[in-house]
Amino acid sequence: MKLVFVTFAAAMVFALAACGQQSASPVPTDLVIELSDQFTGDFALVGENGDPVSDEDFAGKLMLVYFGFTHCPDVCPGDVGVMSAALNELGDMADEVAPIFISVDPERDTPEALAAYFAFDDRIIGLTGSPEAAEAARNGYKLYAQKELLPDSALEYTMNHGRFFYVADRTGQPRIAMLGGLSPQELAAVLRRSINDY
Repeated sequence: MKLVFVTFAAAMVFALAACGQQSASPVPTDLVIELSDQFTGDFALVGENGDPVSDEDFAGKLMLVYFGFTHCPDVCPGDVGVMSAALNELGDMADEVAPIFISVDPERDTPEALAAYFAFDDRIIGLTGSPEAAEAARNGYKLYAQKELLPDSALEYTMNHGRFFYVADRTGQPRIAMLGGLSPQELAAVLRRSINDY
């Protein structure tokens, strides 16, 4: 994994990845970044069944948004597993959260590929789209992603991208971001607080 730091409205940090019960865990405030209104959270993408999906479709729910790709060898699967486990930690409160995975690799991440990838947990909503639509979605979250060619690999390329969990409020406005690598209990604690606050 590579780590790169850039200014994000004077406070944002980018980490690049190449690639039901109440919890006693405290909210990891040192890992939570408050976001400015420059983060729009707008997206118009395609779901696993091929139907159009936008941020407006989740009005009234908290959105937990993660950007990744299905060919990622280790980081993305780990963070996706944390998302799933955090939903389990929330129990019935998970119904108030829309867990969303937005592909940074729309060339390979077709709706069918996302459906297969998330067969283990149908609560997680996989989204993809045209390269332009995927870029627009990343821009709404100020997320960096860039293709890196792998000339000696059968994969041909990988995607370096920001590794964050984002929480958007019930109007779709991104409010906070957390660096990937949280435990399920830590992520659930942040979500529990966000459900009450937003």
